[in-house]
Amino acid sequence: MNSPCAILWDLDGVIVDSADLHYRSFVFVMREYGYEFPYSQFLKTFGQNNDSVLESAIGRKPEPAMRDDINFRKEEWFCQNIPGNLKLLPGALDWLKWFKQNGFPQAIASSAPMENITLSLDEFQLSNYFDAIVSGNKIVGKPNPKVFLRAAAALQTDPSRCVVIEDSIAGMQGALAGGMRCITVATTHPISAFEKATIRLERLTDITEDQMRDFLNI
Repeated sequence: MNSPCAILWDLDGVIVDSADLHYRSFVFVMREYGYEFPYSQFLKTFGQNNDSVLESAIGRKPEPAMRDDINFRKEEWFCQNIPGNLKLLPGALDWLKWFKQNGFPQAIASSAPMENITLSLDEFQLSNYFDAIVSGNKIVGKPNPKVFLRAAAALQTDPSRCVVIEDSIAGMQGALAGGMRCITVATTHPISAFEKATIRLERLTDITEDQMRDFLNI
């Protein structure tokens, strides 16, 4: 058996169902600035960091003061409304347990701010499954692979030995650009959007333990 590879998890749309809450938090703030933000447009940017989402929403790079105000208030509203408004996605907890029981180091590699990540994990008491938590909120966002490369470094694992679990096109692109394998779940986008992924799933419940063992070569 080879040394265990590392599992790098995206959070939103992979472990927790948070898209609606993220969308409502953006709309809550942006309407005060006179901007509408259609849900279809939001989904195209889901998985990217706040700066990228905001730039897409208003069609330009915002002034720093506006950017900082929207980002702060959006995250404040989101974090205040986490209790009772998130759901675990099917299969996520089972695979978190399975990877941990089988000795695979695990990390969060998310575009979300760290407070957002921490509160979301605490809502379901999931922090103990992870050996590292990396936020990409303050660095260049997905599809740049930097957040994944930082997570791999935190786990002291070569990128070629990392498997990323993602639900966004930008996340898949970032994982592959970083030299990693990528499992995608069609939570946010249709499965046809992930033709370049190593494995494409509708849900995490669609892969068996034997299939995962074969994929991970254990």
